[in-house]
Formats: sequence, C-alpha cells, structure tokens
Amino acid sequence: RQEVDAAFEQERALLYKHSTRCPISAAAHGEVQRLLQRHPDAPVYMLDVNLSRDASRYVAERTGIEHHSPQAILLRGGSPAWHASHLDITADALAEQLGGGGR
Repeated sequence: RQEVDAAFEQERALLYKHSTRCPISAAAHGEVQRLLQRHPDAPVYMLDVNLSRDASRYVAERTGIEHHSPQAILLRGGSPAWHASHLDITADALAEQLGGGGR
C-alpha cells in the first residue's frame, strides 16, 4: 500500500496491475516491459494482484475505477487521467499517455 501511495504522490505515474497467472496479463506485461526498454525512466508502479489484493482494492477505491487485470491507470497529480485494460495495454499507448511518444 505504501508503494501505491507513493504513486499517487507523483506528478505523473503509471499504475500497472497484473496477474502472474493470466495469459492476457502476460501479454500486457510484455508491453509494459517494451515501454520500459524504450523509456527506462518511465514512472511505472507494478502491482501483482495475486500477492497484493488489498492494495489492488485500495487502487480501485481511491481512483473510482473498477478493478480489471491487467489494468493500467495513469495518474496525473494523484488523480486518474487515463486507464486501459486487457489487450488495450500496449507500449505505444502507454508511452503516448506518459508523454513519451510512440516508438
């Protein structure tokens, strides 16, 4: 929960919620890894929903965004500015939302 609070304190941060037991999450995780290869300083906070169910619920409560897994939530100034789930999570979409452009 402390890491989640830290994300909310940043000017911009990407909360990425995923399950290590889900093939769709594995695909989305690959997209997040591609984003980090291109933009290693991207403010990405990863949350394994299997290990941190309470933190995952906390994110849903704090953002007002219904939980999905995988899910990416962009925070700007501590407020949700954009979110995507499942196959809508792509490295290009994440980079664009973070302001890093595409490839």
